[in-house]
Amino acid sequence: MSDPDLGTSRSRDEPAVLAVEPAFVLLFPLHLSHPFTAVGSPPAGFTPLNADAASAYVQRFAELETRLLGKAFLDARRIVRWPIGRIAFDGAPPDAPDHADVYLLAHKSGVGLWEVWLPATSQKFDATRWIDWLDPEAADGLVKTLWRTLGPLHRELTGAATWSGWYFPITLLRAPLLPLQSIVERYGPDLVHLLFLDRPGRPLKADLVAEELKRDYCSRDGGMTLLGRRSGLDVHGREDLAEGDPSEDLPPHSALPFIITLEILLLERSVLQALYERLSRHMPHSVDQLLTLKQKVLDSLEEYYGAIMTATRFSDAVTAAGERLLGIADLYDAVMVRLDAVSFAITTRYQNQMTLLQFWLTIVFGATEIGFIAASIATWYYRTELWAVLAWTLGAALVSGAGLTALLRGRAQ
Repeated sequence: MSDPDLGTSRSRDEPAVLAVEPAFVLLFPLHLSHPFTAVGSPPAGFTPLNADAASAYVQRFAELETRLLGKAFLDARRIVRWPIGRIAFDGAPPDAPDHADVYLLAHKSGVGLWEVWLPATSQKFDATRWIDWLDPEAADGLVKTLWRTLGPLHRELTGAATWSGWYFPITLLRAPLLPLQSIVERYGPDLVHLLFLDRPGRPLKADLVAEELKRDYCSRDGGMTLLGRRSGLDVHGREDLAEGDPSEDLPPHSALPFIITLEILLLERSVLQALYERLSRHMPHSVDQLLTLKQKVLDSLEEYYGAIMTATRFSDAVTAAGERLLGIADLYDAVMVRLDAVSFAITTRYQNQMTLLQFWLTIVFGATEIGFIAASIATWYYRTELWAVLAWTLGAALVSGAGLTALLRGRAQ
């Protein structure tokens, strides 16, 4: 049987219209201006999260992080997820999320992520509608609506007047009525448009669609995980959902490895960005300041190696692709170049200090030696006039010191 609208074949037991359960996780990087401990009461515009629901949300992530990253990693509290509150979207468009649950993922180094969970009701597959919701420039989109409330809290915690304008959305699609293969056959180009956040006004080349869909990182039967420069996409059909991932107001278990990997990658990127900016702002003048700066950078890189590289080991393919797509590898190389510049500055300035020290020691010892010689000669002429001997000694030392300074200064510089 053929679907005239889609031009693809489908079996008689497959619905003509695909109903999906969409949800979104929006990740916004931030740099905390001071250590974050907790929110005492919900900030203005927020309502309190249900205590049981918030605990279940955090626990769901913590359980998987414990299995993937190790208990020692969690106990070290390098990364802590803090519940913040719920933002209600009054007058939201039909089928759009009517609320956003906001969490702060704070990293030990001072960087963090706003983690925003946006579940939506079951609805017809419509990539264009979802792309409109995720458009950060759309006045009535989810991002602008969210930041009308989140902006003041962001300013309080970071000191920045507004967010950087860069964020990373993850779209989760669950289709309980169709197998994954049928979803891909029907909506393959739309999935790629959604991955690119590119409204499907003009068709994409078939080869490009096939190439992107082939780059699937999901290891589960019936699931597909795609990663792009601007977003991530996790799709699961009925054969996977049949195994049991209950529909509830929580991120599905099957999506957690992908979400956690991307969060670690974005934190990794923020750590390196902070190091690069610190090394680029100004170069300290003293060797002690340079050594202090280098030690702080090395400590942060140790956090990068320990917390980040170990954390992402469970998903090498996504990590490798993410570091390339998000520019993390290039940023790391840039940080190491800056760090090499600091090391060179330390060595150069230390050598300059030693050269300067040798210069002044040469002046002092040379002038002192000449002063002693002058004193020895003066005692022959002024046996009983001590002041004259001292005058000759000091005069000879000062004159010789000035002469040596003038003679050696050019070579010391």
